[in-house]
Amino acid sequence: MNDRLVCNIWAFNNLSRLVAIVALVCLMSLVSFSTAFADAHEAEGEAMEEKPMEETPKITGWFQIDVDSLGTYFLVGASHPLSGGLSFDSNIYVNDHLGEFDMGITFPVIANDSMALLLTPMLGVGFNYTSPDGPYALYPQIFAILPAGKIFGFHWTISTISSIFDDESINEVYNRTYITYALNDTVAIGPQFESVLGLGEKGALWALNFGGRVNIGYGENNTLGLYVGYETKKGEDETGLTGRMNFTRRW
Repeated sequence: MNDRLVCNIWAFNNLSRLVAIVALVCLMSLVSFSTAFADAHEAEGEAMEEKPMEETPKITGWFQIDVDSLGTYFLVGASHPLSGGLSFDSNIYVNDHLGEFDMGITFPVIANDSMALLLTPMLGVGFNYTSPDGPYALYPQIFAILPAGKIFGFHWTISTISSIFDDESINEVYNRTYITYALNDTVAIGPQFESVLGLGEKGALWALNFGGRVNIGYGENNTLGLYVGYETKKGEDETGLTGRMNFTRRW
């Protein structure tokens, strides 16, 4: 009787995993078929920082290299304009053997001569290519972009939902928010805040840091982003100094 129960549980877990994968594939296929589109993760943030506020029929793209606590990783994305000020945005994230694909719709909440507020809800799926075991996480997320003259605001919340593929894993939520002020055509500065929260009984506030950000123009359509912050959830023998560097190219 116990063996039969174990088998039933094993079969149910595998069936749940298969249903989640099939549902995700169907959702992505439906969205891809019903829009005439393509891509934007920190155009999607840093990469969207200099995106024109007015609608344009031109397909825009971006490439970004980041270095932070996750290592060195690459992002590539594009944005395909739709009607009514909407665009379909997507990107890929590559970090060693890990890969992620995100896609979503950008729509204007506010759009006038002085400012705009753009929201981009997205859904991503991640793979660990070291083993042929399918997806390892889903990434529901949302971006908020606020260009307002010399002021630029950015917010990103992303959830990592891995427990549907691995019962032992812990889901988490990551937040990043910054506001910059353009001193001139080359340099913009401002504060930045980040946090990582583990969910569930084993979850906790894993990271909470704040500091300053500088965006530097590196020629036409190029931006170097520098963030230096203090991590409050540091170890006793650590200084708490943390940050990120990234280089973004747009076309």
